[in-house]
Amino acid sequence: MKTNYRLLLLSIFLLGGICALNAQMTDGRFRFGFKAGVNGSNLYDDAMATDKKSRIGITGGGFMQIALLKGRISLRPELLFTTKGGAYDFANGDRTDFKINYIELPLSIEYRLLGFINLHAGGYASLLATADGSIEGIPDALAKEDFEKFDFGWHAGTGIDFGGLGLHFRLSRGLQKVDAQTVKDSFGELKNASWAVTLSYGL
Repeated sequence: MKTNYRLLLLSIFLLGGICALNAQMTDGRFRFGFKAGVNGSNLYDDAMATDKKSRIGITGGGFMQIALLKGRISLRPELLFTTKGGAYDFANGDRTDFKINYIELPLSIEYRLLGFINLHAGGYASLLATADGSIEGIPDALAKEDFEKFDFGWHAGTGIDFGGLGLHFRLSRGLQKVDAQTVKDSFGELKNASWAVTLSYGL
């Protein structure tokens, strides 16, 4: 009998804790904050070349979280600095590197599952910040004017949120070619593809 009472009390305590935590994580209030993390990027083309290499870089900036429907659904605009690009290896050992950096504006719709699982998707628009590249070992063979000034695409991701703290994983894919005619002649219409793991904190 005592065991049954203990189990009942423990169950009530755990249920109360879960409800309190859920209320904290879905408080439905406006937040703003910062996020930073690591990303990996690549360039894909219409020919689906198989000799591409990824670029590991960084992403970070600020965000706002505008709660809808008592916090279960949120609108999340962000302003980020994001590194993208990639590389091609050739049979003779030469490599062509593309380093493309953007000021990026993602806009996401977020859904909270079970109070703490974050599911989100949306679109992004990017403004080219800096860009350069090497061709066959020649540094600075490409400059900012060899790349398009704007990019846009879609993204989707998931993660966990505990109050204002979040850990998220996101995939994104560009729909706009990023290379101007000089690069396009050699590599085709290149587009961005990337993943990112970020840690965020909202106030």
